Amino acid sequence: MARGTRNTAVLKLGGVGALAALLLGAGLQLASADESGSTTPVSVVCPTVDDKLGAVPAAAQEGVDRELQNLQKQIANVNERLAREPKAAQNQLNDIAGKRRAVLDRISQNITRVGGTAPAGLQGLATCALAGAGGGGAEGGGAEGGGVVAPPADVQTVNCPTVRDKLPEVPAAAVAGVEKELANLDEEIARQNERLAKLAVKPEGGPNFIQNAILGPLKNKRVAVLNRIATNIGRVNGNRPDDLVNLAECTLNSPGAPSAGNGEAGAGGAEGDVAAPGQAQTVNCPDVQLPEIPAAAAAQVQAELATLDKQIDEANARLARQAADPQGGPNFVDNAILNPLKSKRGAALDRIEIAFNRIGAPRPNLDSLATCTLN
Repeated sequence: MARGTRNTAVLKLGGVGALAALLLGAGLQLASADESGSTTPVSVVCPTVDDKLGAVPAAAQEGVDRELQNLQKQIANVNERLAREPKAAQNQLNDIAGKRRAVLDRISQNITRVGGTAPAGLQGLATCALAGAGGGGAEGGGAEGGGVVAPPADVQTVNCPTVRDKLPEVPAAAVAGVEKELANLDEEIARQNERLAKLAVKPEGGPNFIQNAILGPLKNKRVAVLNRIATNIGRVNGNRPDDLVNLAECTLNSPGAPSAGNGEAGAGGAEGDVAAPGQAQTVNCPDVQLPEIPAAAAAQVQAELATLDKQIDEANARLARQAADPQGGPNFVDNAILNPLKSKRGAALDRIEIAFNRIGAPRPNLDSLATCTLN
């Protein structure tokens, strides 16, 4: 039987944990007790996404639907944590905003990869709010289709030069380090976009606040990351691309525009770098079939399964670029894509095993699921 290209896990939450997960996934609120003994329901509410996408190409529909489900899972996971730790609400809001930005990027990639047009303003849908405990009265439970009002339309985003399409040929031995740093660039952009979204809701500082508190520090962080990329490459081939630091400075996009520069890690590079549908190969990774997952380990396991999916997306994006612009010798795909993917999957699978073991549950043996082939 042919293996699927996606990590599909059998998630079985037992007992009370299963009921809680089902309730939260449906957008219901659990009550948390404060010190006085009264109960105050707290839940996260996020802008709907499916109704903002417009016409999705048929070839992208499956991937888009999968990412919409990921958005729902993120909301359910945060609501479950809020039910246990309502005082950690702000941390949970920050966490889900970053995760939503990554999913919204992947939705855009699914659409553009097959020739569609990326929906405008998706990144403006990443920021969520709280309902209950003084967190506002936005209606809806936060799941897709809940009718939650989006953040203000005048949210600006950072506009950073893309880096991936400016890189020289990356030696196979440097690929893992370079990919890690490209992901760091994405995380920095997502972090600053989150700050800009907060400023749109609650302005602060003077006329130079954004430059001094956001764009200036972002440039400094990008300089550090770009230097590490150059070092990774120069350490292997002796030809360090010192001009990468010229890509450090970012500006601001117009309100509501997507954030340029996102998608360094697995986004397919600049427009036109992705091969036409049907020309590129894709990775074929074993499905991850798990035993019953204890409720106490569910959040960690879900996060690692999402990581496995993201790794596949990144590898497929690299294969698409390779089809459009071949590089390296006959072993390039093995050395630069499949072998690093095996290492990353092995680490994520180990963390899933540890999540079981940490709470005393039998540790599944997932080592054999790390190796992927090509379709």
